Amino acid sequence: MTVRWSAAPRTRNLATAALLGLLAAIVTGHPALVLLAAPALGALALMSRRRPPEDLATGVSLSATRCFEGEDVTVTATVRAPGGRPLDEIMVELEIAQPVTLASGTGTQTFVHADLATAQWVVRPARWGRYSPAAVRVTCRAGLGRSQASMLVRADPIDVFPRPARIRPRLVPAELLRRIGEHTGRAVGAGVEFAGLRPYQPGDQLRDVNRAVSIRRGQLHVNQRAAARAADLVVMIVVLGGVLRWLGPASGDRHFYRIAEMMLRARYESFVTPDIGLIPRTALPPGTLVVVFSPLLDPRAFDMLTDLRQRGFPVIVVDTLRHEPPAEPPLAMAGIALRLWRLDRAATRATLACLGVPVLRWPDDAELDAVLAPLRRPPPGIRHSAVRS
Repeated sequence: MTVRWSAAPRTRNLATAALLGLLAAIVTGHPALVLLAAPALGALALMSRRRPPEDLATGVSLSATRCFEGEDVTVTATVRAPGGRPLDEIMVELEIAQPVTLASGTGTQTFVHADLATAQWVVRPARWGRYSPAAVRVTCRAGLGRSQASMLVRADPIDVFPRPARIRPRLVPAELLRRIGEHTGRAVGAGVEFAGLRPYQPGDQLRDVNRAVSIRRGQLHVNQRAAARAADLVVMIVVLGGVLRWLGPASGDRHFYRIAEMMLRARYESFVTPDIGLIPRTALPPGTLVVVFSPLLDPRAFDMLTDLRQRGFPVIVVDTLRHEPPAEPPLAMAGIALRLWRLDRAATRATLACLGVPVLRWPDDAELDAVLAPLRRPPPGIRHSAVRS
């Protein structure tokens, strides 16, 4: 890496002393005053012969390219002077920001009269995502005048994966598909969930007879069970930029990390503008429950939600915007602009509510299961109907 050296305070002091001696000789007309500047001029001439190196080999490496939230990652910084010429001082300083914390190691490490400096720190990313966990600032001093140079070297991005969390609520559409599945439907069928009672009819299985109710009523009654039905669920994440990507259904932690990797790739810069306002009609099966994660900042996302509702799909929106735009006090119209922005957001949520689309806010300190809990659908209401004898 090419280094730009700057004069240290000592060099500037010598140059000032030499200049003052020369000016005094010129103003007073006494050549003997030049002798006052001679020592400073000699020191500057000697320093010009011993120039610091123009190139330094610097590098920052990580012990892993991917990790989980809360795992330790070792950051190693190396500074090498060419030709084995030692520098007077090499100071290496680690710079980190949220959500990364320093687990071990001294923030600033200094190496005196060395041509090779290796510093290590252990950092701990606390939030999932794809970002550079640290940067290293290298400050070197060399030469009699202790010329100094400073540079910032940033570590490569690292993929930080989230730890899977168990989501308790069930999100299923009110009208389930007719094919056999594992969700409790509203219709009576050959399931396992209790749905009610009715009098015995010829052809009923004896194992379905409810003895307690039959004895109290003096007539045979059988248990009815809710039909097991299937439901299609599509999770949609609205990304500004990139291309439209699809990931097929699967289960297990392996599929969870497939989803996480897709999210990490979605953060890459892209010059492709997708048409997210229209989802292909053949992409979603009829009756699919669509859960959309979006900050609702792009009008195309609103058009896409409107199109899905007009096609009859049940839609749930999770608002991922957690911070309002800053209102800077120096700007006279900042407060009014923020109020207009809030009114526009409220109008968007009200319009979606009129379309039958619930909008759930996701605060910083809330888990996803708590956000989705209000939409949890209980078992069929007929299970709560008590039978009195």
